[in-house]
Parts: sequence; structure tokens; C-alpha cells
Amino acid sequence: MVTKVNEFVFSVNLLRRRSIIEDMKLGLSSRLRQITTGVAHRGLHDLSRPENSLAAFVQAIEHMIPFECDIHATKDDRLVVCHDSDLLRMTGKNGIIEELTFGQIREDYHLPDGSPIPELCEVFALNNGQVPMVLELKSHGGNEKQVASLAIPQINALPNAADCLIISFFPEVLRAAKAVGTSLPLGFLIGTEAMKKQYLPIYEEFDFLDVEVHYSLFPRFRRYRKKGGAIVTWTVKSGLTAAIAKRRSDCPTWEIVDSAKEKHKINRAVLKKFAPFMEGI
Repeated sequence: MVTKVNEFVFSVNLLRRRSIIEDMKLGLSSRLRQITTGVAHRGLHDLSRPENSLAAFVQAIEHMIPFECDIHATKDDRLVVCHDSDLLRMTGKNGIIEELTFGQIREDYHLPDGSPIPELCEVFALNNGQVPMVLELKSHGGNEKQVASLAIPQINALPNAADCLIISFFPEVLRAAKAVGTSLPLGFLIGTEAMKKQYLPIYEEFDFLDVEVHYSLFPRFRRYRKKGGAIVTWTVKSGLTAAIAKRRSDCPTWEIVDSAKEKHKINRAVLKKFAPFMEGI
């Protein structure tokens, strides 16, 4: 009798948990669709404001546009904002963030406009709750627990924490974030590597998916949304990908300058759609 009661209680709790998760996902989809500006990838960067620079974040905040940024942990447990672990592409000098101290990075490495690599707390102080943020946690050399344990308490303490999303390509980072403890939505990033590895069970493990825009055309993601799952797409860089994102996701992440290309130039179609106030640049 006791066993049957326990089984019944377990079943009820499981159904209740599933219901809560589904309600949260539906609520998240609705919240994402309210971000009509989309999200500025690596800040609102352009030809004079480098990606993930304080200047790019200032420009996003001034125009009340949510922005995405990338977070790494240094050797001495500080958090900095930069896309790559290797600083060569953005600073012209070799160096791995996770193998350097914050002092070394601040003294020896500078972005193309001469500004320093931002510390995460500087970005948070700059924003001060003004616009939502999408915060990507990066991992290098197996430091998933380190970056999560450092970042999550800072994120939880933000005045606009409820407006933030946490994303990562690394499932272990998101699991570590859960273990540290946060009520914020956790999103799994889907790119070529994830598609190759067929991470299908993981799709249901986290709160939403952040899908490379071309892959959002795949039936599996249409089914995911049909079941109530929320999808963000990255990164809109053309009129075509903007149309795909509008149809296949709840919120696009976009950039007017393709940060993956060596010769940067403004994409006028993306500029016109997402940042028309910058038409004169």
C-alpha cells in the first residue's frame, strides 16, 4: 500500500513539474516575442565600435536595444567579456583568457579602438538594469564549474536579473549554473557542432534553445516550438536570415556588421530593419 501511495505521489509531482515547465516555456515565448527590437549580437557594434566593447554596449543601451555578450573566466577568477578564448583576433596578440590573469589582460591587450577588454562587472554597471541582456557563458579547458560559480551570483544580483537569459554551447556549463542556483531561463546554443552530435535529449533539459538561424528551418525545431518551446535565433546578418528568423523563432539576435568576416562592412538590409536610427553611418 505504501509503495502504491509513493508511486502515486511521484507521478503527481512529475506531472506537476512538467506542467510548471510547460507554463514557463510558454511564458518565455511570449516574453521573447515582446522584444520587438531583437537582440544586438555582441553589443550594437559597427565599423568604429568593436564587438563586445563598452562603446558597443553604450550604443545599444542609448537606443534601448537588448544586447548579447560573451563571458569568460580568467586564471585568477575574474570575469571578462570577449567572444574568443584566444585574444589574437580582437587584439592582434596571442593569449588565452583562461590562462591569463585579469591584470595581464588589462595591461597587455586592447581592442581595435584602443579600449580594454571589459570586465563583466563594468558591463553590468554600465547597463544598470536599463535593457535586457543575453549572457553567454563560455568554457575552455574544462572550467565549466568555475565560470558558472563566478557568473551566476553576479547575474542573480542584477537589478534587472528577471530580464536576463543565460545561454551556452556547453551543456556542462548550464548544468553547473543549475547547481549553483538560478531561476533565470537557461538556453542551449545550437550550432554545427551540436547538430553533428545529435543532442536531441538535451533539447528538453533546458528552458529554451538558441539556434543558428539556418538550422531553425529543420523540422525538429518546428516541432519543438509547436510543443511550446521557445527559440531564439542567431545570428541574423542579411535580409534573408531576418525573414527566416521572423518565421521560425520568437526573437532574433542580429548584427549590422558580420563579425566573422575580416573585411567588415555594414549590411544595409539588417541596418534598415533593426537599427534605422543609424542610417547615416
